Amino acid sequence: MFQLLNPATRTPRAFQFLRETDTIEPEEAHCMKTSRIELWTSLFVFAFFPAAAEAQNVFRLYGGLAPTTYKISFDQNSPYGSVTAKSNYTAVNAGLTWISPKGIYVDFAAQQSLSATHDLWSSVTSEKQDFSHDSYTLTGGYTHAFAQGASVSGFGGYTASSTVLHAPRPPLTFSKDTFDSQGIFVGAGGGIPALRGQFSGSVAIAGMKGKWKNDNGFSNTADTTFGFSLGGAYTYPITPALGVTADLRYQQYKYNFGVVNTASAYTVTEKITSLGVRLGYRF
Repeated sequence: MFQLLNPATRTPRAFQFLRETDTIEPEEAHCMKTSRIELWTSLFVFAFFPAAAEAQNVFRLYGGLAPTTYKISFDQNSPYGSVTAKSNYTAVNAGLTWISPKGIYVDFAAQQSLSATHDLWSSVTSEKQDFSHDSYTLTGGYTHAFAQGASVSGFGGYTASSTVLHAPRPPLTFSKDTFDSQGIFVGAGGGIPALRGQFSGSVAIAGMKGKWKNDNGFSNTADTTFGFSLGGAYTYPITPALGVTADLRYQQYKYNFGVVNTASAYTVTEKITSLGVRLGYRF
């Protein structure tokens, strides 16, 4: 919620020429000096910092949990053959958003998986191995609100993630795999008020790069390829400052890895689906 800041006003005194017998008391002189300082300070703020003088910035801190399904698929030319690794886990989400009075915003979000396993090596062992997926996203955008409460937005930013698929225990000799990816994205969204809250949706496309490596010295990089993400959410205000949001998100990215050593070029497809709930506090 935006709050206008109104400068305090003073009623001017009628001006009179001093007579020879008139004097200015020390306390009155001090008040006049203070008034002049406050006047010049106000003029300075309005001249050089008009946004700060007219409105307040808003910060929003949020956090929550999101049950997530992660899938990463390799085509038949990959070192692993045609196989898909899957992991189901709960992710912890946290972030901070700065919103200006003019609708410009910057958001930083972090996500970390809790205890999880994957099944990449299910063809050779019945035991599942440890898995982790962490991501960090910086977003900047602009939101335009209409009179009836609806809104539209445009945004862009940078995202980076790291996925670790641990190897089976000895006597199997497989290696731990690490997949790091990063890229930039642009998108658009909108929101409408309903059911005493706000429904919103967004779509974005991303240009991504990736690097796959393991503990045996294998390393390969993927050139820039495109992916997309879809999101939908409903936010309900518990109080003017506190709200709860339920959101559904789907992300899909395809990475084209080149020829390295004796390995042929191959494609890796990453799919992430999450349904989460988070609390947000505005201050």
